[in-house]
Amino acid sequence: MRSAIYEKKENPFNVSAIPPMRIIQLRTLTKQHYLFSMLTGISIFLFFFELGGRSFEVRDVRRFAEIAQEMLQNGNWLIPYKHGGIYMNKPPMFMWLIALFSSIGQHVTPLTARLPGAIAGLASTLITFSFVKKFSNKRTAFIAAVVLATTQRYFWYGRTSLPDMLFTTFIMLALYSFYVGYKQKKTFYIGVHLFTFLAALTKGPLAVIFIFGIIAVFLALQRDIRAMKEMKWRWGIILFVTITGLCFAFCLKVGFEPFIATIKREFLTRVNNPINHGEPFYYYFVTIWTDFLPWSLFIPFAVIFAYKKWREGDDCITFFSCWMILIFVFLCTTKAKHPRYMLPLYPAFSVILASLIDDTLKRSVMSFSWLQVSVRWIIFVMAGAGAILLAVAPAYLFTYSWIGIVISLITLIILAGVFLSLRWKTGFANAGFTMCMLVSIIGWGIYIHCLTVHSKEVTFGTKLTSVIKKEMGGLDGCDIRGYKLGESLWTVINLSLNTNISPIKNIPELKTFLNTSEHLLPVCIIEKNTFLDIKNSLTDTTLHTLDICTKKRKVTLVFKRERQTNPASFHEWQSREEEGNHR
Repeated sequence: MRSAIYEKKENPFNVSAIPPMRIIQLRTLTKQHYLFSMLTGISIFLFFFELGGRSFEVRDVRRFAEIAQEMLQNGNWLIPYKHGGIYMNKPPMFMWLIALFSSIGQHVTPLTARLPGAIAGLASTLITFSFVKKFSNKRTAFIAAVVLATTQRYFWYGRTSLPDMLFTTFIMLALYSFYVGYKQKKTFYIGVHLFTFLAALTKGPLAVIFIFGIIAVFLALQRDIRAMKEMKWRWGIILFVTITGLCFAFCLKVGFEPFIATIKREFLTRVNNPINHGEPFYYYFVTIWTDFLPWSLFIPFAVIFAYKKWREGDDCITFFSCWMILIFVFLCTTKAKHPRYMLPLYPAFSVILASLIDDTLKRSVMSFSWLQVSVRWIIFVMAGAGAILLAVAPAYLFTYSWIGIVISLITLIILAGVFLSLRWKTGFANAGFTMCMLVSIIGWGIYIHCLTVHSKEVTFGTKLTSVIKKEMGGLDGCDIRGYKLGESLWTVINLSLNTNISPIKNIPELKTFLNTSEHLLPVCIIEKNTFLDIKNSLTDTTLHTLDICTKKRKVTLVFKRERQTNPASFHEWQSREEEGNHR
């Protein structure tokens, strides 16, 4: 009797004990959400894989990371500072988020600086899926989200420390809130004002122009401009007063004139007479073909498809067409142009493209128009070319060619097997497009890994940190300062070493610093050309020097030790550096 009781207690998690109805419910839930789960995994891989692997100086902007670092150090989160001076070029939302993520370790790292953009990229793909599923179907929603996440520019800027991805996500949320409020539940209109407020805190008043301009054009085409009256304007007024109060508090600290001058420079001047990024009106007509890779070949057909759907009275496609056209026209008319300014357009274009592809995949061969036939051929060409590139890539990525060739052959066999399996289950077109998505996802993963490896080998910040740790015992034993360093170099050094190094203004001050007999080792970082100019002025023969060189930066570390050093180790480091540069 007792043994039977104990036997029951030993198996409380026996699968056979789960009620059959519960198992059916779990299976149903899995089937209902498998696309969302798959998309979540794909998006996490694309936006978070080796996110902190690259240093700040590889294709990234360091200024926001440095501003966040100063927020942590001085404790002033209301007024951003850069190099000790007030920074007013951008609103503080993005810097706040970097500082928030970095506050755990009290240090801004490449990972924490890129987390806001990566989280925004993940959120935007999942929100796009949920929105399109509500007004279309699951397959269109999945295709739209994957196309968005794998588009070259969108994927890349979701992995950088720039505010554009966060800005795009807030604009997307505001416009999605409007459409749901317009079609289903008016409570969602509150989201329009909330996310417009957050977008304005991220990149300024351009958010208001984009969001309410798109809404106004769409309602005008629908001949329902009166719907503007139902948009919960009380909430908009409350949030407008809030952001005005924040601006007023900021102006009390810095003054009204600098604030107004910054608004004029960052907004009006960029439209009429930009200092940077000035390009001709046709700039985006040229760059969109590379920016929208690997889906660029679909662009003209997606435009034709959107026009046909507008003529047929499709409200959803009309809304996304207004979204796409208004942003594109506005950006073409402004003189300041940059590929990242186009990011708010990408979600709309991805949905239109997904609708075209889904329309092609679900039709029978006999009912195809020339548009669907063209799209099918593009799918087959992309799938074939992508599979070949993915299969050939290992032969070039591995040092020993025979290993790469073997992996290439295995990859080719696997891809062929996947394609044939999908072909028998879903047909040629579906199998081809699945291969396109698969190759795009794997290809971007390989690209990021190669970039990470390259970053660790050649970037200045990595080498500087390594040499101080290996040759000088680490930062704790050093007093590091800089002599006549450029602004960009100051930023890289400060972020790499997690400190604000003090400047040395003249040679007498440099001599005094190097001769200090403190417990810490005095080290001065000098650009190599500058050191060669002042070398004769430093007559002390007991000084040690160490060169750190990359393709972009060359500096000399100058220091003096009282205790016995190992010159051979320094010579060995320099030899390794010179050998690496010759390669």
